[in-house]
Amino acid sequence: MYFPSKRDPLFSFMYGGIIGSIVLLYVFGSEAGGLQLITYKSVPGYLLSAGIIGIVLWIWFSTGYKIEAGILHIRFGPMRKKIRIEDIRRVKQRNSPFAAPALAVKRLEIHSSEHTITHISPKDEKSFIRLLYKENPNIEINRTLTEGCE
Repeated sequence: MYFPSKRDPLFSFMYGGIIGSIVLLYVFGSEAGGLQLITYKSVPGYLLSAGIIGIVLWIWFSTGYKIEAGILHIRFGPMRKKIRIEDIRRVKQRNSPFAAPALAVKRLEIHSSEHTITHISPKDEKSFIRLLYKENPNIEINRTLTEGCE
């Protein structure tokens, strides 16, 4: 089952700000002075700008999580990660704005047996937790996350 990522206003502002800044630079910018390797109104500048916008949009529209055949597949733009559900030891809620395959501050923190921690932000947390627990009933889940999951 596929779970898209939640999207917070903070992340909408950040990602939109990156794209908006690049667009505004091309619309209202004037030619910069001084020594530069790449100017924004050159072929390399266009390619770099298009690449940045492309990656930001790729992350925005493709971030999601899929539970299939005992594996949690995490997709964050061009990045991929797999976690075997049987290796997951604990899931708890966490608030963090730092880099992770999540587009929301309110996240789930997944601890696996490989001593790794991964933050994700599925839109439908209850169904996600329910499905994880169904696959591995040994997962330790915070009480607040399990309310309404039974």
